[in-house]
Amino acid sequence: MALQTSGAISLNDIHIEAGGSSGTNCSINDSDIRALISKASGVQMSFSEWYGATAEVTSTLSNGDTAVSVANAFSGTYYSNVAKRLIIPSGAEIGGTSSQYAIIVASGMGGTLIIQNSGTVSGAGGAGSTSTSSAGGNGGGAIYIGSNNVTVTNTGTIRGGGGGGGKGANGSAGLTTPFGTAGTCFGGSAGSGGNGGNGQGYNQSQSNGSGGTGGGARYANPSVLYNMCDAQGLFSDGTGGSSGGNGGTYGNAGNDGGGGGSQGGSAGPAIFTAAGISYTKNNSGTILGTS
Repeated sequence: MALQTSGAISLNDIHIEAGGSSGTNCSINDSDIRALISKASGVQMSFSEWYGATAEVTSTLSNGDTAVSVANAFSGTYYSNVAKRLIIPSGAEIGGTSSQYAIIVASGMGGTLIIQNSGTVSGAGGAGSTSTSSAGGNGGGAIYIGSNNVTVTNTGTIRGGGGGGGKGANGSAGLTTPFGTAGTCFGGSAGSGGNGGNGQGYNQSQSNGSGGTGGGARYANPSVLYNMCDAQGLFSDGTGGSSGGNGGTYGNAGNDGGGGGSQGGSAGPAIFTAAGISYTKNNSGTILGTS
């Protein structure tokens, strides 16, 4: 946090900003105190030169950065007792991947961190299901916080990825009945359920699930038995598959597949904290998803 820009300023104020403990011994010529205003040892200095000085280090992300490790962004100072500020400028979008958050604050961070977002931080979208035995993919998270002393100041948008839609249930095969020794009255084949749609996410649009395919028509073998099979109700058409579930928009789960198909994927969190971790949120922007 920067020193005040006017009024009284004390050596203790400056010492704290430089990373020292309040009330401990220091001098105006200490190297860490001089470093705040880039002064050489022994030169003449005035307390007013420290107005607005800060020991905070900053790192500014660029549009298109993905799976940003904050430890890497502050290489050399991440684990030190240093104030840090990660800046996402207006117009920049930071994205997650299918396996990583867009921004990752790992455990063990020293000092403090402000994540200052004026742009957009987006989690990855979940994939739509293509199997009735598999749910739609879960949406990815935007920001993961694994250390205390983090503040998220948001004037932009932070959004978790949407979940993928579930696959629609398959239809049922029609009734098949042997017709004595003369042949067989065959039921139609089952229609396939439609695939789930994709969830909205970084570089991925939301899509709706596809429709299921129709069931097959009944038939007789030999075909001369058709009318007799029909008259006696010995066969039936297959039923069509159900539609796949729609993918979720940012911060929303995907829909389940129709007809009792597979489940939709869950929404990704906007901000997720590890167990036992807390953070401060200052939000005047948009947050889509849990935070």
